[in-house]
Amino acid sequence: MIDFYDERHTVATLYEGKPMRLLTKILISLFLLALLPAPGDAQQQEPLVDFEAQMEAARKLMRTERRLVHATELDLTREESKPFWPVYMEYAAELRAVGDRKVNLIAEYGQNFTNISDEFADRALKEAFDIESDFLKIRKKYLKEFKRILPIAKVVRFYQIESKLDAVVDFQLASQIPLMEIDQ
Repeated sequence: MIDFYDERHTVATLYEGKPMRLLTKILISLFLLALLPAPGDAQQQEPLVDFEAQMEAARKLMRTERRLVHATELDLTREESKPFWPVYMEYAAELRAVGDRKVNLIAEYGQNFTNISDEFADRALKEAFDIESDFLKIRKKYLKEFKRILPIAKVVRFYQIESKLDAVVDFQLASQIPLMEIDQ
């Protein structure tokens, strides 16, 4: 893992002294997500184990990209970095647990895509709402911590970055997950 407050491993040194812009990182992230197969692709359905392994690999790369974006875009001082990264890692771990539920829901949808029961549809919709609610609870929970260690402008910027990165991931997922079929 990269120690983001270790001056030897700054984002600039990782990219040969060339500062990377947020847009570039987002495009890299989009590319990484684009490597994932659509879970509901009926013509070439891969075994669930392969899908889950690919999803986990992509999520690991996204976590690294996310940390690099924050390290670049927040412009933290050394004094801010030391308390920020441990809190961020706790925050990210809690989000990851909820993200695991989202991945499981997507995988289950992919497995059942050709034959979605009303029961499954109802349960999946409730779970999707619960997942979104839990993401928001975690973000609100950590707001106090981030405000304690960072100036409010950097806290706002942090959550703006989180929102933009989440939007990129959600867009990519939405583009790959087919809509549920409706019996006519």
